[in-house]
Amino acid sequence: MNIKAIDISNLTNTAFENLFSITCRIADKYGLLKRFKNADAYQNLFLSPLATSGDELFVIEDDTTICGILSFVKSADWSGKEQYKLTIYICDPIPNQPIIDCLSQLIDNKLQQHEEFAIITYNNELNDLITKYPHKVNLKANAYTLTKKDIDIGLINNALTTYQSKNNDLRMIYTDTISEEYIEQYCNLFMETQEDMPDVKEAGFVRYALTPEKQRQLNDSNTKRNFTHHCYMVFNSANEMIAKTNVSVNNNNPQFPYQFMVGVKQQYRGRGLGRWLYAAMYKKLFEEVAFEKVLVLHHPENNHMINISEWIGYKYSYLETTILLSRHKQSLQ
Repeated sequence: MNIKAIDISNLTNTAFENLFSITCRIADKYGLLKRFKNADAYQNLFLSPLATSGDELFVIEDDTTICGILSFVKSADWSGKEQYKLTIYICDPIPNQPIIDCLSQLIDNKLQQHEEFAIITYNNELNDLITKYPHKVNLKANAYTLTKKDIDIGLINNALTTYQSKNNDLRMIYTDTISEEYIEQYCNLFMETQEDMPDVKEAGFVRYALTPEKQRQLNDSNTKRNFTHHCYMVFNSANEMIAKTNVSVNNNNPQFPYQFMVGVKQQYRGRGLGRWLYAAMYKKLFEEVAFEKVLVLHHPENNHMINISEWIGYKYSYLETTILLSRHKQSLQ
Protein backbone atom coordinates (compact mmCIF):
# COMPACT_ATOMS: atom_id res chain seq x y z
CA MET A 1 0.00 0.00 0.00
CA ASN A 2 1.37 3.41 -0.96
CA ILE A 3 0.34 6.94 -1.90
CA LYS A 4 1.43 8.04 -5.37
CA ALA A 5 1.46 11.56 -6.81
CA ILE A 6 -0.30 11.79 -10.18
CA ASP A 7 1.26 13.69 -13.09
CA ILE A 8 -1.97 14.86 -14.70
CA SER A 9 -0.24 16.20 -17.81
CA ASN A 10 1.06 12.71 -18.69
CA LEU A 11 -2.01 10.59 -18.02
CA THR A 12 -3.19 8.24 -20.77
CA ASN A 13 -6.81 8.06 -21.87
CA THR A 14 -7.10 4.75 -20.03
CA ALA A 15 -5.81 6.37 -16.84
CA PHE A 16 -8.32 9.23 -17.22
CA GLU A 17 -11.13 6.72 -17.62
CA ASN A 18 -9.93 4.77 -14.59
CA LEU A 19 -9.76 7.87 -12.38
CA PHE A 20 -13.22 8.91 -13.51
CA SER A 21 -14.60 5.44 -12.73
CA ILE A 22 -13.06 5.54 -9.23
CA THR A 23 -14.47 9.04 -8.71
CA CYS A 24 -17.96 7.74 -9.54
CA ARG A 25 -17.52 4.89 -7.04
CA ILE A 26 -16.47 7.40 -4.39
CA ALA A 27 -19.49 9.59 -5.14
CA ASP A 28 -21.75 6.56 -4.68
CA LYS A 29 -20.08 5.66 -1.40
CA TYR A 30 -20.44 9.08 0.22
CA GLY A 31 -23.57 10.28 -1.54
CA LEU A 32 -21.73 13.14 -3.27
CA LEU A 33 -23.15 15.04 -6.21
CA LYS A 34 -22.04 13.52 -9.52
CA ARG A 35 -20.88 16.75 -11.11
CA PHE A 36 -19.17 15.15 -14.13
CA LYS A 37 -21.24 13.38 -16.77
CA ASN A 38 -18.31 11.54 -18.36
CA ALA A 39 -14.52 11.19 -18.34
CA ASP A 40 -14.06 14.12 -20.73
CA ALA A 41 -15.98 16.45 -18.43
CA TYR A 42 -13.99 15.13 -15.45
CA GLN A 43 -10.74 15.83 -17.30
CA ASN A 44 -11.72 19.28 -18.58
CA LEU A 45 -13.51 20.62 -15.50
CA PHE A 46 -11.45 19.08 -12.70
CA LEU A 47 -8.15 17.48 -13.70
CA SER A 48 -6.91 20.06 -16.21
CA PRO A 49 -7.53 23.10 -13.94
CA LEU A 50 -5.86 21.19 -11.10
CA ALA A 51 -2.78 20.60 -13.24
CA THR A 52 -2.43 24.22 -14.35
CA SER A 53 -2.87 25.58 -10.80
CA GLY A 54 0.15 23.70 -9.46
CA ASP A 55 -1.99 21.83 -6.91
CA GLU A 56 -1.45 18.12 -6.27
CA LEU A 57 -3.45 14.96 -6.87
CA PHE A 58 -2.64 11.62 -5.21
CA VAL A 59 -4.01 8.10 -5.29
CA ILE A 60 -3.77 5.41 -2.63
CA GLU A 61 -2.71 2.19 -4.34
CA ASP A 62 -2.60 -1.44 -3.33
CA ASP A 63 -0.42 -2.90 -6.09
CA THR A 64 -2.29 -1.49 -9.12
CA THR A 65 -5.69 -1.10 -7.42
CA ILE A 66 -6.72 2.44 -6.49
CA CYS A 67 -8.13 2.57 -2.95
CA GLY A 68 -8.57 6.31 -2.60
CA ILE A 69 -8.08 9.74 -4.18
CA LEU A 70 -6.61 12.79 -2.46
CA SER A 71 -6.20 16.40 -3.55
CA PHE A 72 -3.91 18.97 -1.94
CA VAL A 73 -4.92 22.44 -3.08
CA LYS A 74 -4.40 26.03 -2.03
CA SER A 75 -7.54 28.09 -1.58
CA ALA A 76 -8.92 30.94 0.51
CA ASP A 77 -11.02 30.45 3.64
CA TRP A 78 -14.04 32.61 4.42
CA SER A 79 -11.84 35.40 5.74
CA GLY A 80 -9.81 35.47 2.51
CA LYS A 81 -6.75 33.88 4.12
CA GLU A 82 -5.11 31.35 1.80
CA GLN A 83 -4.46 27.88 3.16
CA TYR A 84 -3.76 24.40 1.87
CA LYS A 85 -6.54 21.82 2.03
CA LEU A 86 -6.09 18.06 1.88
CA THR A 87 -9.32 16.33 0.82
CA ILE A 88 -9.44 12.58 1.36
CA TYR A 89 -11.78 10.14 -0.39
CA ILE A 90 -11.51 6.43 0.47
CA CYS A 91 -13.05 3.78 -1.80
CA ASP A 92 -13.62 1.04 0.78
CA PRO A 93 -16.51 1.28 3.26
CA ILE A 94 -14.05 1.36 6.18
CA PRO A 95 -10.38 2.42 5.77
CA ASN A 96 -8.05 -0.40 6.81
CA GLN A 97 -4.84 0.00 8.81
CA PRO A 98 -2.48 0.07 5.79
CA ILE A 99 -4.50 2.98 4.35
CA ILE A 100 -4.39 4.77 7.72
CA ASP A 101 -0.61 4.27 7.90
CA CYS A 102 -0.13 5.71 4.40
CA LEU A 103 -2.30 8.72 5.21
CA SER A 104 -0.40 9.30 8.44
CA GLN A 105 2.89 9.38 6.56
CA LEU A 106 1.52 11.84 3.97
CA ILE A 107 0.12 14.10 6.70
CA ASP A 108 3.48 14.05 8.50
CA ASN A 109 5.26 15.04 5.29
CA LYS A 110 2.81 17.86 4.55
CA LEU A 111 3.08 19.20 8.09
CA GLN A 112 6.84 19.32 7.74
CA GLN A 113 6.41 21.32 4.54
CA HIS A 114 3.62 23.67 5.62
CA GLU A 115 3.37 23.55 9.44
CA GLU A 116 -0.42 23.88 9.25
CA PHE A 117 -3.16 22.98 6.75
CA ALA A 118 -6.82 21.98 6.62
CA ILE A 119 -7.96 18.43 6.10
CA ILE A 120 -11.43 17.52 4.78
CA THR A 121 -12.90 14.14 5.65
CA TYR A 122 -16.30 12.50 5.42
CA ASN A 123 -18.57 10.72 7.90
CA ASN A 124 -15.95 10.77 10.71
CA GLU A 125 -14.17 7.83 9.08
CA LEU A 126 -10.69 9.19 9.91
CA ASN A 127 -11.33 10.47 13.44
CA ASP A 128 -8.84 8.11 15.07
CA LEU A 129 -6.12 9.33 12.72
CA ILE A 130 -6.92 13.03 13.05
CA THR A 131 -6.96 13.02 16.85
CA LYS A 132 -3.28 12.04 16.90
CA TYR A 133 -2.38 15.55 15.71
CA PRO A 134 -2.86 18.99 17.25
CA HIS A 135 -6.11 20.07 15.63
CA LYS A 136 -9.32 22.04 15.89
CA VAL A 137 -12.57 21.79 13.95
CA ASN A 138 -13.11 24.56 11.42
CA LEU A 139 -16.48 23.46 9.98
CA LYS A 140 -18.92 20.60 10.39
CA ALA A 141 -21.65 20.30 7.79
CA ASN A 142 -24.36 17.77 7.14
CA ALA A 143 -25.02 17.78 3.40
CA TYR A 144 -28.64 17.41 2.28
CA THR A 145 -29.89 17.14 -1.30
CA LEU A 146 -33.29 17.84 -2.80
CA THR A 147 -34.22 16.24 -6.11
CA LYS A 148 -36.74 18.01 -8.32
CA LYS A 149 -39.10 15.03 -8.29
CA ASP A 150 -39.31 15.19 -4.49
CA ILE A 151 -40.74 18.71 -4.49
CA ASP A 152 -44.44 18.64 -3.54
CA ILE A 153 -45.85 21.65 -5.37
CA GLY A 154 -49.18 21.25 -3.57
CA LEU A 155 -47.43 21.50 -0.19
CA ILE A 156 -45.58 24.59 -1.42
CA ASN A 157 -48.69 26.36 -2.70
CA ASN A 158 -50.57 25.67 0.55
CA ALA A 159 -47.60 26.92 2.59
CA LEU A 160 -47.41 30.13 0.60
CA THR A 161 -51.07 30.86 1.28
CA THR A 162 -50.86 29.87 4.95
CA TYR A 163 -47.73 31.80 5.88
CA GLN A 164 -48.69 34.87 3.87
CA SER A 165 -51.96 35.08 5.82
CA LYS A 166 -50.17 34.56 9.14
CA ASN A 167 -47.69 37.33 8.33
CA ASN A 168 -49.85 39.95 6.63
CA ASP A 169 -47.87 42.68 8.41
CA LEU A 170 -44.80 41.61 6.41
CA ARG A 171 -43.97 41.62 2.71
CA MET A 172 -41.72 39.34 0.67
CA ILE A 173 -39.80 40.35 -2.43
CA TYR A 174 -37.65 38.49 -4.95
CA THR A 175 -34.44 39.68 -6.58
CA ASP A 176 -31.79 38.05 -8.78
CA THR A 177 -28.99 40.30 -7.56
CA ILE A 178 -28.30 42.19 -4.34
CA SER A 179 -28.76 45.74 -5.58
CA GLU A 180 -27.68 48.98 -3.93
CA GLU A 181 -31.22 49.38 -2.61
CA TYR A 182 -30.81 46.30 -0.40
CA ILE A 183 -27.10 45.70 -0.08
CA GLU A 184 -26.41 47.30 3.30
CA GLN A 185 -29.39 45.70 5.04
CA TYR A 186 -28.59 42.36 3.40
CA CYS A 187 -25.02 42.36 4.69
CA ASN A 188 -26.05 43.53 8.15
CA LEU A 189 -28.65 40.77 8.42
CA PHE A 190 -26.12 38.16 7.40
CA MET A 191 -23.60 39.36 9.99
CA GLU A 192 -26.27 39.45 12.70
CA THR A 193 -27.70 35.98 12.04
CA GLN A 194 -24.24 34.44 11.59
CA GLU A 195 -23.66 34.93 15.31
CA ASP A 196 -26.57 32.55 16.07
CA MET A 197 -25.23 29.75 13.87
CA PRO A 198 -24.04 26.60 15.70
CA ASP A 199 -20.96 26.77 13.44
CA VAL A 200 -19.49 29.56 15.57
CA LYS A 201 -19.10 27.10 18.48
CA GLU A 202 -16.37 25.23 16.62
CA ALA A 203 -12.89 26.13 17.88
CA GLY A 204 -11.54 26.79 14.41
CA PHE A 205 -14.56 28.51 12.89
CA VAL A 206 -13.70 31.56 10.77
CA ARG A 207 -16.39 34.24 10.66
CA TYR A 208 -17.24 35.51 7.21
CA ALA A 209 -17.23 39.30 7.09
CA LEU A 210 -19.79 40.23 4.44
CA THR A 211 -19.52 43.93 3.60
CA PRO A 212 -21.31 45.88 0.87
CA GLU A 213 -18.03 46.07 -1.05
CA LYS A 214 -17.55 42.33 -0.84
CA GLN A 215 -21.13 41.75 -1.96
CA ARG A 216 -20.57 44.05 -4.94
CA GLN A 217 -17.56 41.90 -5.86
CA LEU A 218 -19.75 38.79 -5.58
CA ASN A 219 -22.35 40.43 -7.83
CA ASP A 220 -19.68 41.12 -10.45
CA SER A 221 -18.33 37.58 -10.17
CA ASN A 222 -21.83 36.12 -10.65
CA THR A 223 -22.30 38.19 -13.80
CA LYS A 224 -18.95 37.13 -15.29
CA ARG A 225 -19.54 33.44 -14.52
CA ASN A 226 -23.20 33.53 -15.64
CA PHE A 227 -24.52 32.63 -12.19
CA THR A 228 -27.92 33.79 -10.94
CA HIS A 229 -28.26 34.70 -7.27
CA HIS A 230 -31.90 33.93 -6.46
CA CYS A 231 -32.85 35.75 -3.26
CA TYR A 232 -36.10 36.16 -1.35
CA MET A 233 -36.23 38.82 1.37
CA VAL A 234 -38.86 39.63 3.99
CA PHE A 235 -39.44 43.19 5.24
CA ASN A 236 -41.49 44.58 8.10
CA SER A 237 -43.78 47.61 7.96
CA ALA A 238 -40.81 49.90 8.66
CA ASN A 239 -39.11 48.54 5.52
CA GLU A 240 -36.47 46.72 7.59
CA MET A 241 -35.12 43.45 6.15
CA ILE A 242 -35.85 40.79 8.76
CA ALA A 243 -35.33 37.50 6.85
CA LYS A 244 -33.77 36.13 3.66
CA THR A 245 -32.89 32.96 1.79
CA ASN A 246 -30.59 32.44 -1.19
CA VAL A 247 -29.88 29.93 -3.95
CA SER A 248 -27.03 30.15 -6.46
CA VAL A 249 -27.55 28.66 -9.94
CA ASN A 250 -24.85 28.18 -12.57
CA ASN A 251 -26.75 28.99 -15.75
CA ASN A 252 -24.11 27.24 -17.88
CA ASN A 253 -24.86 24.01 -16.01
CA PRO A 254 -27.91 24.38 -13.74
CA GLN A 255 -27.90 20.75 -12.58
CA PHE A 256 -26.87 21.45 -9.00
CA PRO A 257 -28.02 24.74 -7.43
CA TYR A 258 -26.67 25.62 -3.99
CA GLN A 259 -28.90 26.81 -1.13
CA PHE A 260 -27.11 29.13 1.31
CA MET A 261 -27.37 31.93 3.87
CA VAL A 262 -30.83 31.49 5.38
CA GLY A 263 -31.47 33.92 8.25
CA VAL A 264 -34.30 35.37 10.31
CA LYS A 265 -33.93 38.12 12.91
CA GLN A 266 -34.32 36.68 16.38
CA GLN A 267 -37.43 38.69 17.33
CA TYR A 268 -39.27 37.38 14.25
CA ARG A 269 -38.58 33.69 14.80
CA GLY A 270 -41.44 31.31 15.48
CA ARG A 271 -43.66 32.83 12.78
CA GLY A 272 -42.84 30.30 10.05
CA LEU A 273 -40.73 32.70 8.00
CA GLY A 274 -38.19 30.00 7.16
CA ARG A 275 -40.87 27.78 5.62
CA TRP A 276 -42.46 30.75 3.87
CA LEU A 277 -39.12 31.67 2.29
CA TYR A 278 -38.38 28.07 1.33
CA ALA A 279 -41.82 27.64 -0.23
CA ALA A 280 -41.35 30.74 -2.38
CA MET A 281 -37.83 29.76 -3.41
CA TYR A 282 -38.58 26.18 -4.36
CA LYS A 283 -41.74 27.08 -6.26
CA LYS A 284 -39.57 29.39 -8.39
CA LEU A 285 -36.83 26.80 -8.89
CA PHE A 286 -39.37 24.07 -9.67
CA GLU A 287 -41.04 26.19 -12.33
CA GLU A 288 -38.06 27.99 -13.88
CA VAL A 289 -34.79 26.05 -13.40
CA ALA A 290 -33.87 22.77 -15.11
CA PHE A 291 -32.04 21.36 -12.10
CA GLU A 292 -31.38 17.82 -10.89
CA LYS A 293 -30.52 18.30 -7.20
CA VAL A 294 -30.16 21.26 -4.87
CA LEU A 295 -27.45 21.05 -2.21
CA VAL A 296 -27.62 22.63 1.25
CA LEU A 297 -25.17 22.34 4.15
CA HIS A 298 -26.26 22.55 7.80
CA HIS A 299 -24.24 22.23 10.98
CA PRO A 300 -25.37 18.95 12.65
CA GLU A 301 -26.74 20.94 15.61
CA ASN A 302 -28.78 23.35 13.46
CA ASN A 303 -31.96 21.38 14.10
CA HIS A 304 -34.34 24.19 13.18
CA MET A 305 -33.00 24.59 9.64
CA ILE A 306 -32.59 20.83 9.22
CA ASN A 307 -36.30 20.41 10.05
CA ILE A 308 -37.27 23.06 7.48
CA SER A 309 -35.06 21.48 4.80
CA GLU A 310 -36.52 18.03 5.46
CA TRP A 311 -40.03 19.53 5.37
CA ILE A 312 -39.45 20.80 1.81
CA GLY A 313 -38.03 17.39 0.75
CA TYR A 314 -34.29 17.42 1.40
CA LYS A 315 -32.65 14.11 2.33
CA TYR A 316 -29.42 13.57 4.27
CA SER A 317 -26.37 12.61 2.20
CA TYR A 318 -23.15 12.84 4.24
CA LEU A 319 -21.19 14.64 6.95
CA GLU A 320 -18.25 16.77 5.79
CA THR A 321 -15.75 17.99 8.37
CA THR A 322 -12.95 20.50 7.83
CA ILE A 323 -10.24 20.29 10.50
CA LEU A 324 -7.17 22.45 10.95
CA LEU A 325 -4.06 20.35 11.61
CA SER A 326 -0.84 21.76 12.99
CA ARG A 327 2.67 20.54 13.64
CA HIS A 328 2.60 22.37 16.99
CA LYS A 329 -0.34 22.71 19.33
CA GLN A 330 0.48 26.31 20.22
CA SER A 331 0.05 27.44 16.59
CA LEU A 332 -3.67 26.66 16.91
CA GLN A 333 -4.13 28.86 19.95
